[in-house]
Amino acid sequence: MQALFTLTPAESKRLIGKGIAALPEVQNAKKNGYLLVSRGSTTAYCLEEILGQKVDKERYLAGQTIRGVLCVLDAGERARPITLHKGEILPVEPTTVADKLGPGDIVIKGGNALDAFGNVGVIMVNPAGGTMGSFYMGMKARGLEIIYAVGLEKLIPSVEEAARYGGTMVIGKSIGCKAGLACVADGRPFTEIDALEALFDVAAVHFASGGWGGAEGSVTLIVEGPDDEVNKCVEFIESKIKGEPALPGVKGPCKTCPIGACSFKGKDDKDLPGYLK
Repeated sequence: MQALFTLTPAESKRLIGKGIAALPEVQNAKKNGYLLVSRGSTTAYCLEEILGQKVDKERYLAGQTIRGVLCVLDAGERARPITLHKGEILPVEPTTVADKLGPGDIVIKGGNALDAFGNVGVIMVNPAGGTMGSFYMGMKARGLEIIYAVGLEKLIPSVEEAARYGGTMVIGKSIGCKAGLACVADGRPFTEIDALEALFDVAAVHFASGGWGGAEGSVTLIVEGPDDEVNKCVEFIESKIKGEPALPGVKGPCKTCPIGACSFKGKDDKDLPGYLK
C-alpha cells in the first residue's frame, strides 16, 4: 500500500524531531552519556521532543535565514544550547565538554544544504567556524558521531560544488550576511525520510517539492509498506504532525548587530528595505 502527503517546513521539522528523539542511540546517549543539541531551528524541534517539554525554538539558533536574507541572531537574544549528561541538563556551554565526549555520545547539528549524494552543507559566518569549528574535527579524530538534522527543502544539486564558493573574506557583495559553507561528505544526515523509516515499517520517497499560500518550501512524500503500517503512519501524520505552526522568527536590530560581514550592519531600522521591517 502507498500513501501520499505534503509537509510544510514546520511540519517537517516536527517529524524530524520525533524521528531523532526515537532513535535508540539518541536515547542511550541521553540516559548514559553526553547528548549535545546545537542551536538551529530544526534541532530546536529535536530538543523539544528529546526533553518532552516546550523550548523557545525561535531563539534556539544563531545563524538563520529570515525575511529573505542570511542573518545572525544577536547573542543576547539566543537561548543557551543544551548539554545533557546522563539525563540531566548541565548549566554549561557544549564546547566546555567537547574533550569529554566518548563512544556512545552524540552531537545533533543542523544543516543548511543537502544533496542527493548525502553530503551536508553547513553555513558558517563566525570566523572560527562556529559549531563546526568547535566540534567537527575533534569528533572525526575520535570517530564519534554527529547527526545532521536537515529537511529535504534544503536539497541542492551539489554541496561539494557549492562549498568551493563563498567565504566572508571572498564575497565582494551580499544582501545580508556573507558566509562560507562547509561540506560534510561523511556525516549522517537525518531527513523526513529517515524519520518516517525510523518510526514505521515503511519505505519513504521524496515525491515533489514546493508550494505557495503557506506551503512554500514544502515537500511531498510517498510511503509504501504493509497496510497496517501505512495506515499507522498516515494517522500519525494527521494527528501529530499536520497543522504544526510556523515559527514567528526573531530578528534583532541591524544597528547594534556585532556581525561585521553583513550589508545591513549599523543601519537604523527606518532605513532598512521593506522586506526586513
